Amino acid sequence: MTVRLFYVDESYDDNKFCLSAIGIRHGDWHECFSRLRQHRALLKQDFGIFLRKEIHAHEFVSGRGRVSEQLIGKYQRSRIFDQLLSSVAQLPNAMLINVCLDVKGRSDPQLDAWDRLTNRIERTMLEFEKREIPLRRDLVAKLPTAYAERHILELRLNSYRPRAVIFADEGRESEITKVMRKMSVFNPIPSQFGEWKAGKTTQNIPIERVIEDPIFKKSHQSFFLQLADCVAFALLKREVAATQNIKKYGIHKMFEHRLSGVCYRKASPKDQLGIVRK
Repeated sequence: MTVRLFYVDESYDDNKFCLSAIGIRHGDWHECFSRLRQHRALLKQDFGIFLRKEIHAHEFVSGRGRVSEQLIGKYQRSRIFDQLLSSVAQLPNAMLINVCLDVKGRSDPQLDAWDRLTNRIERTMLEFEKREIPLRRDLVAKLPTAYAERHILELRLNSYRPRAVIFADEGRESEITKVMRKMSVFNPIPSQFGEWKAGKTTQNIPIERVIEDPIFKKSHQSFFLQLADCVAFALLKREVAATQNIKKYGIHKMFEHRLSGVCYRKASPKDQLGIVRK
């Protein structure tokens, strides 16, 4: 079984709510962590940024917060922020799933965004399974029928079942957990064609490939969660009208410029970057 670890954080204003997930393969986790730790060490070396200081995107870009013994101006912070986004794109086999919803007309855009994200993660794991299983069966079929350990190899190859674990920043833990537990039992999905075969507008497709409840952590304890915050903030600034300062430093262009290559477009094929919007 292969497992994807998804690190999730949010960024929002009065108009948009953005939720971003960085997906890391379990076999790549140590390499990814090592690279992030090295990058933070370089930031410490070059700018004096404290290794254990949380980089919160909104505060960092706006020039607030004491992150170093040195004075780091807004321009330099914007360049550091750009580097942080680049570090996400350079992680081995990393993927991004992003949700951006209009706040207007929603009673709880945060929980709606979690619903959309969880369903996309579930669907992505299913797509990986559908893609991989036939390839593995073809490999087994090419083995000689007299191969003594063929049946053992067949069992091992066909046992591939990708799963996901979600890590998130603290906040509304009980409500998010409750929503996800409900989705594992009752998860009505509308048909993209208007109705399902039985004539129903929705079909119950419970979440099966996301393991356990989300694991909530303090973001200052996780480089991955801090980067997820940076991704969500960059997405928000892409989606809303840019302020003078955001334009001045090009923050509104950084999401597409740095992260387009790792956005999982199949999450929402109609969007050029796969951003889920409904």
